[in-house]
Amino acid sequence: MITIADHTLSRLVAQTKPHIAGKYDPETLQSICFDHDGRYLYAMATNRYTLAVSRTQIMGGTDERWTAIIHRTQVAELGAAIRLLDTAKVNLERTDTQLVLSGERGSRIAIDLTQPDKDPLDWRKPLLDALEKPAAESDMAMTPKYFGAWKDLPGPVRMWSTGEGRPTVIVAADFVGMQMPVRRDGDDLTLRREMDAWLAAKREEPEAATPAAA
Repeated sequence: MITIADHTLSRLVAQTKPHIAGKYDPETLQSICFDHDGRYLYAMATNRYTLAVSRTQIMGGTDERWTAIIHRTQVAELGAAIRLLDTAKVNLERTDTQLVLSGERGSRIAIDLTQPDKDPLDWRKPLLDALEKPAAESDMAMTPKYFGAWKDLPGPVRMWSTGEGRPTVIVAADFVGMQMPVRRDGDDLTLRREMDAWLAAKREEPEAATPAAA
């Protein structure tokens, strides 16, 4: 069993839930994956276009490393447990088939875990590789469809492009994520035309009036 601080489980879920894949996507993506490594409890979700990992430092516990996968159909149940327990420290225990949450007042809630056919995405490789890349001198082409998925991050948020056709990295306190770029085939001319139109607006500003002579 491990213990985390109050109001942190709700943060982990709020920051990753918008990135859970939909029901028509591969089953392994339709979940929040909790990952305990002995020091931190991580929560990860991805829909192939965005990837989000939030973490909190563990306050106590001696568990071996474990992973627990909460399917999107179980997230509402997890949310109910959070509303009951998250105002104080929360204990998490991984059993063979369940994630058991308990609080200081004796409440105990068990949530059935998904048993996937294959292992969940190893988020460390794509994210940590991206963090090692310097910011690229290229504009970021991103779809606003996913902008709202980042709304629960604490400010300020840092963002940078890792290169043409590569993901944008998003970093906040105890959070790291990526957003894949949109395809830009053939849009350079359109982009240049749009930028020139805005530059033209600056050139067409009326000249400042000349002060009258004293």
